[in-house]
Amino acid sequence: MKSSIIFIVCAAHLALAVGETLQIESNCLDRNAIQVASNTTGVTSASNSSTPSETDPYNFINYCSGRTVTNGTQNVAGSCNPIPMGRIPSTSQMISSIITFPQPQAILTENSTFSISIQTTNLALGFFSNAKTNYVSAPQDLDATGRVLGHVHVTIQSLLSLNTTTPPDASTYVFFKGINDSGNGRGLLHAQVTGGLMAGVYRVCTLMAATNHQPVIMPVALRGAQDDCIRFTVVAGREECPSPVTVTATETVTTTLSEP
Repeated sequence: MKSSIIFIVCAAHLALAVGETLQIESNCLDRNAIQVASNTTGVTSASNSSTPSETDPYNFINYCSGRTVTNGTQNVAGSCNPIPMGRIPSTSQMISSIITFPQPQAILTENSTFSISIQTTNLALGFFSNAKTNYVSAPQDLDATGRVLGHVHVTIQSLLSLNTTTPPDASTYVFFKGINDSGNGRGLLHAQVTGGLMAGVYRVCTLMAATNHQPVIMPVALRGAQDDCIRFTVVAGREECPSPVTVTATETVTTTLSEP
């Protein structure tokens, strides 16, 4: 039998294939997976306003070498994640969402339970990894129809006023939920705010995520937003605002997992 040698780009060394059996070690980069665009800066005479891209001939495979690797944890001091971004949907499967409750500039009663409602499209819901051990530890993936596998986080932050020009501190929030179920089967999700909120002005936002809690990646830059935000007010002395969703035996309010 004639022997042949096939060279495979590796993280640390070259792997060899002898005869008909190809021996590829798990730390090797297949040449067919190399993205040649990553070896160019993208700056041309026609695009001189572009920031030069970082370059690497081998997909930045050792980019995190010498840095603190994320390793599935939520590292508050920052880290470097060596995991590929993963599979990206087509433009016909781009994610979109809208918060249907509260409505914009709604007025709710303080300390009264209410349910946030979120309508999504093109997100395969119910895929929610362990955020303590597998945070951004795997690539974004798609289902058989080309939709991103993932879930929705919802977060509420306090604002100075409805018309504030001061962005809230991203490290602070008054409510946060990772919604881990598949909703009503048609993209509708709920997150219950038990006990409500204190009087004040708030912003509620969605955070679309792939299975491992990373922000979803879309195929093109020119597109609509994947997330939605609504500003609303909570006051004292009003009757409790009813949820716009009637819960039946076939549709339940989500059981959620809080993420640290």
